[in-house]
Amino acid sequence: MTDENNIKEINIDTDLNILEGEIKIMSDSLRKLDEERLQLLAKLQQVQGAAAYLRGKQNPDTNETEEEKSEEKSEEEITNI
Repeated sequence: MTDENNIKEINIDTDLNILEGEIKIMSDSLRKLDEERLQLLAKLQQVQGAAAYLRGKQNPDTNETEEEKSEEKSEEEITNI
């Protein structure tokens, strides 16, 4: 017996079609996850904005520099996501 008889024959076209199908599935999944991430990020920014607005209404005598620092930290957290 030769090794050639023991080696499973590779069908390049079939394997390539399988891999291209997997690439499409993974690309679609990644695109969907990225869209969900962007939507979640937008919602997070809206909620943070609403919270900042309410904090401003709750403590109108608060020093503006403290509010600005808080907002800057929030923006840094968002960009690090």
